[in-house]
Amino acid sequence: MGARQILALAMSGIYVVAGALIGFTNVVSDVIPNYRPGIAAALIGYGVLRFVLWWRRHKQALPASGDRA
Repeated sequence: MGARQILALAMSGIYVVAGALIGFTNVVSDVIPNYRPGIAAALIGYGVLRFVLWWRRHKQALPASGDRA
């Protein structure tokens, strides 16, 4: 697994964790008092989307198990 793949997975995780922190805790409630559920949903959704796109790209790059001789 190369540095690019690790960075892609890390960014997906960062978006999901940031969305969870904003949406489900009071960590940044004084900084972002309004629209917290919407911002959290957008961050979590974007993180999941990035992960799904990475997973599809990763699956296409792997050789199929039936291709081995």
